[in-house]
Amino acid sequence: MKIELIIILLIVISIVLFLVIRWFNNDRRAQRALDKYLNSSLSSEEIGRFYERYIGYLYEIEGREVIYHGALNGGADLGRDLIVKCDDKIFIIQTKCWSKNKRIQEKHIFQLYGSMTHYKLTSRNIGFSINSVFYTTTEYSEVAKSAAQVLGVGLKTKSLNRSYPMIKCKVFENGNKSYYLPFDPYYDEFRIERHRGEFFVTTVKEAVAMGFQRSKSV
Repeated sequence: MKIELIIILLIVISIVLFLVIRWFNNDRRAQRALDKYLNSSLSSEEIGRFYERYIGYLYEIEGREVIYHGALNGGADLGRDLIVKCDDKIFIIQTKCWSKNKRIQEKHIFQLYGSMTHYKLTSRNIGFSINSVFYTTTEYSEVAKSAAQVLGVGLKTKSLNRSYPMIKCKVFENGNKSYYLPFDPYYDEFRIERHRGEFFVTTVKEAVAMGFQRSKSV
């Protein structure tokens, strides 16, 4: 009887060790994949998406509702990279992560204003004030500044921080706690809700320490 109990105990310990090692290895692979992503030479499209997510992150940590419209719709985004709800206001946001030798021209301002106007006329967000904001890493031409002032388009200049906390830690209705990396499925669909115990972290180690595991959808 004692031998049977010992055998059962050894089997249980082996299973637990196997699961722990597998989870540990999965987390290490996830961190290596994130490090590779952060240190690699990204295409212009990937850099643009990176910048969109960074600007969206800045709004999310302020408790704003962010729709990553550009990431979710690709070329069919109608010039709306982000749609941000702030109280009774909605901001249609266009982002450009460009080198310093390029300038935002008036045509870019007109495009954003046109997209914002289209949204205002076609959306069902009654009672919201619809506004437009342009974010870029470079400078605006004088004509672009003048056009923005006349049209009421907000102009922001913000450098890209490639080391911002981009791992999303989500808590689901069934109690599952999963973390998502920028290249994981559904990453851009999820909004961080702090009142549910959700947050952003910089490393996989931080997510694991808070009880989160790599999403099973990966």
